[in-house]
Amino acid sequence: MAEYRKVATVSDIPDGGMKTYRLDHDQIVICHSGGRFYAIVDECSHDAAPISTGHLRDHEIVCPRHGARFDITSGTVTAPPAVAPIDTFEVKVEGEDIFVRLD
Repeated sequence: MAEYRKVATVSDIPDGGMKTYRLDHDQIVICHSGGRFYAIVDECSHDAAPISTGHLRDHEIVCPRHGARFDITSGTVTAPPAVAPIDTFEVKVEGEDIFVRLD
């Protein structure tokens, strides 16, 4: 059954920034872009490297290893060499708290 888990507070992640969290068996990255928060798996689909050491450009995250890019809103690939999307997680903000939905 799906549940929301609190992972951070709004003040933990400045706009344009990102931070990595471990939730059960998932390593995720919370990205803050344009005043909204997004959650993605911390693994590039191209070579399984952590994507959290890359950088955020608006609504794209760029993998530091080979430059693959992904849309943080949907996980879709926006630039090769990756061809497969990455997993995303539903996020909700209540007051100052950021919650991520785990299935």
